[in-house]
Amino acid sequence: MSDIAQVMLVEDDTDLRLATTETLELAGFQVRSFETATAALGMLHPDFPGVILSDLRMPGLSGLEFLDRAQKLAPHVPFVLITAHGDVPAAIQAMRAGAHDFLEKPCPPELMLDVLRRAQAMRNLQIENSRLRDRLDRNVAPEDQLVGRSPAMQDLRRRLKTLAGLQVDLLISGETGTGKELVAQVLHALSARADQPFVAINCGALNASEVDRELFGTGDSPGLIARADGGTLYLDELESMPEGLQVRLLRVLDAREITPLGAAPRPVDLRIFGSVKRPPDTLLADGLLRPDLFHRFHAVLHLPPLRERGDDASLLVTHFAAQAAARHELPKVHIDDALRRRLAWHDWPGNVREARNLAERLVIGMDASLPAHGESTVATARPSYDAAMDDFESRLLRAALMETGGRKAEAANLLGIPRKRLYLRLRHHNLLDNPETGRK
Repeated sequence: MSDIAQVMLVEDDTDLRLATTETLELAGFQVRSFETATAALGMLHPDFPGVILSDLRMPGLSGLEFLDRAQKLAPHVPFVLITAHGDVPAAIQAMRAGAHDFLEKPCPPELMLDVLRRAQAMRNLQIENSRLRDRLDRNVAPEDQLVGRSPAMQDLRRRLKTLAGLQVDLLISGETGTGKELVAQVLHALSARADQPFVAINCGALNASEVDRELFGTGDSPGLIARADGGTLYLDELESMPEGLQVRLLRVLDAREITPLGAAPRPVDLRIFGSVKRPPDTLLADGLLRPDLFHRFHAVLHLPPLRERGDDASLLVTHFAAQAAARHELPKVHIDDALRRRLAWHDWPGNVREARNLAERLVIGMDASLPAHGESTVATARPSYDAAMDDFESRLLRAALMETGGRKAEAANLLGIPRKRLYLRLRHHNLLDNPETGRK
């Protein structure tokens, strides 16, 4: 899906059409302009990824007639109508007929751009939900999108199947790149709400001055929370949400009710997932997450970082490389033993997202080198000697066990130490009975 917002503009006044086109293009929109609705209909199709902006009074087909035909041809494309002051009753009729919004002439450019951006955001959500349903239609079990054979991932898939059928709100915690939004989408896809909207909101990207309008909407235009009605609302980076907004969100969690600007409260039926990048207890201690908001969630679902998932890193790189090769129509790449060892040693500060990017670079022939063991990909505080040696030994033991398939006698021979000493060091690092390291 393109990141560029698209507008199909229909305006019979040449000067106004050119001026509107210039305003939209300067704001980053891609514009297709038409003098008549008939010409626009010839280019409209159900998969058009943008928004229609049309005048009401035009020769030939009027704006209302254009709306009626566009709804039949492309029912999911948002339609915004431009009206003169005396045409407001007709605009209200258009809203009842399915128009997304209407603007009165003369319209301030800022208001027009705001309405079109929100309409485009809704269209993007429709397209994303359609793609999610398409993946399900290809008989791919939603939980199978979570690639990994480690016990941690097997346990996660089992928990998702159980939680998906329950009407519970969940807080998903995990480092950047661990797949928190994907887990939320899988929960949604496995639930009875799978055919309803999945609306994701990045709380860190919310403009404080536009929070009310964006989240809660107005009497005439629904906000993002209302668009999730019947489905699932996903709040990413919940810890970055201002405290005042966290208080307002409590009302949604408690009463399943929102109050749009200038309108009466209205009920909403939705399931809510939040996500945080740091452990909730740390966020609570630092005052970044309100305790009363935290306790409104029924459970916390923690996603393990990739460095704690055993050989899943190699599996993920192989999986993503196959996808990238098919997408670019390039030959598949071979993950040899040397690269597998480097993958096992790597810290993976970017987690699954980093593995995907590495696989992409491998396929297209760009530099896909990993830092040698002991080098760091991110700036970190220098550890103490004892901590560094302890970490080195733990990684050395893990790598030996992975290379020998968990067979400890072979691992001891590989490391050149007595088997008894291996057992003592495994016990020290809590690896002796850890299923991720192989057989006992």
